[in-house]
Amino acid sequence: MPEDAVGFAGSTYIGRVRPAVAVVLVTYYGTKFLDRLYGSLQRQRYPAERVRLIVVENGGDRAAATWFAAHAPDARVLVPGSNTGYAGGNTLGIAEALRLPVDYVAVITQDTWLEPDWLPALVEVAEARADAGAVQPKILRRDAGGGTVVHSRGNCLHFLGVGFVGGDGEPDAPRAVESIGYASGAGVLYRARALREVGAFDPELFMYHEDSDLSWRMRLAGWDILLAPDAVMHHDYEFTGRGGKFYFVERNRLVNVLTHYRLATLAVLAPALALFEPIALIFAARGGWLRERLAVYGFFARPRSWRYLLRKRRSVQRLRRVPDRTVARHLTAHFEFDPIASPLVRRVLDPALAAYWALARRLIVW
Repeated sequence: MPEDAVGFAGSTYIGRVRPAVAVVLVTYYGTKFLDRLYGSLQRQRYPAERVRLIVVENGGDRAAATWFAAHAPDARVLVPGSNTGYAGGNTLGIAEALRLPVDYVAVITQDTWLEPDWLPALVEVAEARADAGAVQPKILRRDAGGGTVVHSRGNCLHFLGVGFVGGDGEPDAPRAVESIGYASGAGVLYRARALREVGAFDPELFMYHEDSDLSWRMRLAGWDILLAPDAVMHHDYEFTGRGGKFYFVERNRLVNVLTHYRLATLAVLAPALALFEPIALIFAARGGWLRERLAVYGFFARPRSWRYLLRKRRSVQRLRRVPDRTVARHLTAHFEFDPIASPLVRRVLDPALAAYWALARRLIVW
């Protein structure tokens, strides 16, 4: 077995050399998840010699490094020495992966586990579509009663920059391969060539919306983002309203909006963006994280932040091969995620924003 190869059992591909895949796993005090997750990796129906595992341990106790040394010594473990965030950790792992002769890089989060056809189904969809920059599996979770429901059948991106899982809480059902808003960073297969073209996650984002940022950049460069419904991942997900989380969600939402749209598109969307600000503040006040939401303004008040935004905007716009009118087809005007889709949102905000977006899309001809 080659150095760093993962002992995946079995293969459904006889007599064919399958694409080489690097699997990147970022851990943060998550050793309690590793037995189950690594066991599911070992059971993948994919040739062992075509897969490398790269682990980035963001925690400071080196527990993950110790675990992999004992259970999977062929895994490549990086220990940056500080918490680089989900974005930064994956950026380190992806950079390491792209030093290898790989065709694809898969990203998985620590509190997940995988059905045996997860990887082959992802690769099959990517191989069938040369324009696929990212392919997301169907992600399932447990509901309050212990049953299995959909967590994400492809993530959705609102035209105001808010990203959320699509179909959360729906009954699991067969689906077709389809284009989606963006690929969830909880589990995704990226084409190595696309990553080399547009870059990996932005470490400055630290966590949240790093995945929508990357998918958006890929779309601007002409890549498509797809769902592979036969690739199934399970996620121990629980929505929490911690203020620190929403600081990054809101800050990074605005970073993406300001750097990814054309200036003319920003001008068209400016009234909706301005209207959404007091709504976001009210939502934060009711949720008990107004202080963190106000801290977002502090970030944008700093000269360093604007230098970063200008650098990022120039970098993103240089990737552009696709006009905003095409990107707009993949955006939504509805907040469909239950924790944020209150009755008031569904009855008042969603219809108002949908009407605005319908008009805006007619104006966005560039």
